[in-house]
Amino acid sequence: MKWCVIGAGGIADRRTIPALISDPSNQLLAVMDKNPAIAKVVGEKYGVPYYSDEAEMLGATDAEAVYISTPVFCHYEQAMLALSYHKHVFLEKPIGLNGEESRRLVQAFRAAGKQLSVGYMMKYHSLHEKAKELIAADGIGQVNSVRAQFTCWYPDIEGAWRQKKSLGGGGAIMDLGVHCLELIEDLLGEEIVDVKGFYSTRTFSYEVEDGAVIILRSKSGILGHVDCNFNIPDKASESKLELYGSKGYILCRGTLAQEDAGTLSHLYAPQEDYEAAQNRTTDIAVEYKGAGDNLYRKQLAAFVKTVESGRLDDSLTLRALRVQELVDRIYAGN
Repeated sequence: MKWCVIGAGGIADRRTIPALISDPSNQLLAVMDKNPAIAKVVGEKYGVPYYSDEAEMLGATDAEAVYISTPVFCHYEQAMLALSYHKHVFLEKPIGLNGEESRRLVQAFRAAGKQLSVGYMMKYHSLHEKAKELIAADGIGQVNSVRAQFTCWYPDIEGAWRQKKSLGGGGAIMDLGVHCLELIEDLLGEEIVDVKGFYSTRTFSYEVEDGAVIILRSKSGILGHVDCNFNIPDKASESKLELYGSKGYILCRGTLAQEDAGTLSHLYAPQEDYEAAQNRTTDIAVEYKGAGDNLYRKQLAAFVKTVESGRLDDSLTLRALRVQELVDRIYAGN
């Protein structure tokens, strides 16, 4: 598949472009960034033409797909521009600034018969795939509770778009919480139907939230919560994902990240009778380690496979839209 990139700096240069070109079935044709200096550096790094204007690049190349990695406020217009050039689009998360804008985008791509996918890569982590496999095999029985903790240290930075509501749509919820909500739906195999959130800006001085707690309920009644913070040091966070069921648990540590690392502990411990003494001794859990897969390469490969199948699939895109609508409800206090 022939690709071009809108928004060549940041995650595109660090993660996605290297993953894309590591697959010989992909070809990078050009890169674009509004900052001409960044466009030049990245273009020369990968040996491709570089641009500072999206339309100029799209008109000059015969790319089939466009990867868009820009601030959230740019997503809608840039994706619609790519669609006007009849391109498939792989868009970094979150899908848009709000649910209304995101829904218009999804409908436009569906009407045009072009694939739109969103970069929620954590479901491709080998341990999250293992967790999904264990759940499907009744490895923890009926899932009853889920928890996710995803944090980073993100202090005041002059000019940082994630720290402005108009540019990023929000703070820790929009950047980190959305990953957790999307992954939880994927693991449970069902939609989240109810959410409530508490959030504040406690440690830093920017206008978006630097911490939040989200409580949720799935369609079948599974309860859970998500902690997402910009104000906890990186080394103080375990990036945990926990699932508890009627027959055991799955505990993932260090898996909410950009690399396929960390550990998964699985305990199968079905219980028949009520234990009045409430003894907390448990069997030894089975341990698994991350396989070291490239999450970005795996998500791009899934996108390419969908496009090449000729049968466009917007099921994951609709999930990304649902996540954005859940976030809207959290910010609205509903």
